[in-house]
Amino acid sequence: MRRSKENGRDVAAYSPEELAELPRLPGAGRDMTDEEITAAALSDPDTVPPSGSTVPFRGKVGREALAELFPPETVDALLSPRRGRPKSVRPKIQFTARFDADLVEHFRSGGKGWQVRMEEVLRKAVAMGL
Repeated sequence: MRRSKENGRDVAAYSPEELAELPRLPGAGRDMTDEEITAAALSDPDTVPPSGSTVPFRGKVGREALAELFPPETVDALLSPRRGRPKSVRPKIQFTARFDADLVEHFRSGGKGWQVRMEEVLRKAVAMGL
């Protein structure tokens, strides 16, 4: 095993032979049944087994499960389909305006977001009372 530092972190690098010698869970490298996976997980000392009596929402799905957690109006809001972009507090309007070419080119030369920058300049002018 080689140890090194990359981006301020300790990194361990193993050769293929060293990887082959590392301890493996039973069944590693082959397809395991659900029972084998569960047994391997429960044999891990860091695993806390769930108690059978505290399994939430047993036999309940969707609206029934949410009804135990939230009031009815919240359940309706969570399950109602939402399409499109949310409504803005300050919606924008579209209109046509004509500006001198040199003004538009000045803002466009700054790249993407030139309309937003132009809007900021107009807001500053309004704030100054112009």
